[in-house]
Amino acid sequence: MKRRILHVLAAMTVVLAGSAVAAAPASASDRFGFVCNLKENTWLRTAPHGSVLLTLTAGRGFRWHGEVWAIDNDTWIYGHGAEYPSVDGWVPAGNTTC
Repeated sequence: MKRRILHVLAAMTVVLAGSAVAAAPASASDRFGFVCNLKENTWLRTAPHGSVLLTLTAGRGFRWHGEVWAIDNDTWIYGHGAEYPSVDGWVPAGNTTC
C-alpha cells in the first residue's frame, strides 16, 4: 500500500512540474518592442520584399521593435518571432495583430 501511494505521489509530482513549465510565459528577447501575434504563417525577410530568412508560424508571438517601412498601403514592421528570438527581420504589418 505504501509503495502504491509513493508511485501515485511521484506521478503527480511529474505532472505538476510539467504543468508549471507549460504555463510559464514565453519571452523572445530583452530588446525593446511591442508583443503582437501572427495571424498567418509569415516569411521573415531581410528587408521589405527582400530575401526570405525563415518562416514564422501563425498564432505565435512577434516582437515589433518599433521600426516601420510604409509606402501607400504596403506597410512592413521590423522585429523577430518567438520561435527565433535571435533573428530580426521584416514582416508585412497586415499579417500581425500589432
